Amino acid sequence: MFSPSEILSLVLSFCVLWLTAALFWFIWQAAQILRNVNLAVDEARETMGKIEHAVTGMRNRLDAMTAPVSILVEGAKKIVEYAMEKKRDRKE
Repeated sequence: MFSPSEILSLVLSFCVLWLTAALFWFIWQAAQILRNVNLAVDEARETMGKIEHAVTGMRNRLDAMTAPVSILVEGAKKIVEYAMEKKRDRKE
């Protein structure tokens, strides 16, 4: 049969085998978690890029619209000033 030292060696070898398998499994799980975090960060960056692109587009459109509107406001201001001058001239 087996001697006690052989049985001990057999048991220790199985323990090392299971410890190695458990350690491999833990490392695998940690790698999967880090991979999922990396994918989530990539998706967040992509989403932030899309939001930035949309905000930039809206800002450019707003900037393009403010120039004509400011011209219209200045024109309306001049017309009102002119009308008020004419009204003052009539009173005098």
